[in-house]
Amino acid sequence: MIFTFIKKGSLLFLGLAFILSCSDDSTSSKTSNEERVTTASYNDIVEFSGSKSTTTGKVYEVLPGPAVMNPAMNPTPFSDNINTTEGSYTLKVSDTDAGDSPNSQDAATEVSIMFTGNNGTKYKIDNINIIHKENGTGDHTFYGGVGLNKMMHGNTSIGNNLMPKMLAYITLWGLADLKDANTGAVLATNRVIHVMTATNVRDENLGMIPSAETDSSDHNFWKAQTHVILPPQDMQGNMDPVPGTNHGFLHMMFEDVVLFDSNRDLSLAYEILPGPAAINPAMSPTPFSDRIGLASGSLTLKTNDVDENDSEQSEDSVEEFALRFERLDGTVFTMDAINIIHKAEGTGDHTFFGGIGYDKEMHGDTGIGTGLMPKMLAYVTLWGIADLKDGAGNVLASNRLVHIMIASRARTENLALITDLSTDQTDHSADKMEAHVILPPQDTAGNMDPVAGTGHGFLHLMFEEVTLQK
Repeated sequence: MIFTFIKKGSLLFLGLAFILSCSDDSTSSKTSNEERVTTASYNDIVEFSGSKSTTTGKVYEVLPGPAVMNPAMNPTPFSDNINTTEGSYTLKVSDTDAGDSPNSQDAATEVSIMFTGNNGTKYKIDNINIIHKENGTGDHTFYGGVGLNKMMHGNTSIGNNLMPKMLAYITLWGLADLKDANTGAVLATNRVIHVMTATNVRDENLGMIPSAETDSSDHNFWKAQTHVILPPQDMQGNMDPVPGTNHGFLHMMFEDVVLFDSNRDLSLAYEILPGPAAINPAMSPTPFSDRIGLASGSLTLKTNDVDENDSEQSEDSVEEFALRFERLDGTVFTMDAINIIHKAEGTGDHTFFGGIGYDKEMHGDTGIGTGLMPKMLAYVTLWGIADLKDGAGNVLASNRLVHIMIASRARTENLALITDLSTDQTDHSADKMEAHVILPPQDTAGNMDPVAGTGHGFLHLMFEEVTLQK
């Protein structure tokens, strides 16, 4: 794929300047007619049973003010009135039951929450008794008391609609004692508490994203937020200000938190979200950032490399292709066929190797691909046209350009992109092969054409530790 970045409004996008010529070109040379098969399968949804604050993440208290989602409601705990403070927390949960029941075994197994309120009081919460309510009671389900990977707030009818629509990696409802951290004295007993470790719903200036119908939160896993809320109501919804607080409620927010105790390696399937290019941060947003959205899915790819050089008569082909990719919010993308592009020799910014190439050095300073990816070895590289579908097989976007690489690992263990353009510093270990599936936001003529249904106009999907059979 040709990656020429062009500024258009606030978006930096991929320019696709290759020409699908109609000229006759029969000069292509044959290779060994080799088939290669790539597979990856990570279909278990990533779930976390713990989260904690970091020494680098800031702590805020949301003070009373007009609700961002509805300024006519004032005062509320959902304002842009933010006070920077200090604190720390650790939380572990057990999500045993999916539905509400008095017999639910959902639990908060480890709780240590401390923070300083705007009144100077240092608060402590060291135990949460999860609420196990009858199914169908209350305004909405509590998922047994603890829920993992749940869409909440906004128009979901789960939680308060004065918060934007978001994904909660961990959510719980319980009863807790609010204590003075210095003395251990109980300030308020059996207070309703709601805790979420969720996608980021505030911008760089801490302004809340006012999006109820669309999930516009930031799914960058490294920028998750944890909310600790003690509302000014009792279990029946009656007004009951929280004693010992300055304004009858508490809404604490921890930034850049860490989620831990996952059910599987989180790095095996993920997507690259829009953001500054790791190699050139001045270019933003791009599909070559260090911003990561977690996912699950599977990939099967069988290719046949017949021709070494570009030609409209090239016989390079994809014999089998199946992709399923699921975000944590439940969005599913599938593709089931690719038509390889057979372009005339000499057209476009660089060769396509007949449409499919094996064992090709790419990106970096090679002139093949983009300079916003490091120099790397592509065991399989291809360019083609495919339909993007949802989980039910409905076409979201037809005849989209797709670029796939099965390549040496270009990211470190913490998924940061290697930035060396002149020397291949990627990991060539047989067990570290990775798959890139990229659908850019342009048509084949290079015109701006965002990919429908993706949420941000393109897809850069990743699978790690893929298997390649030659």
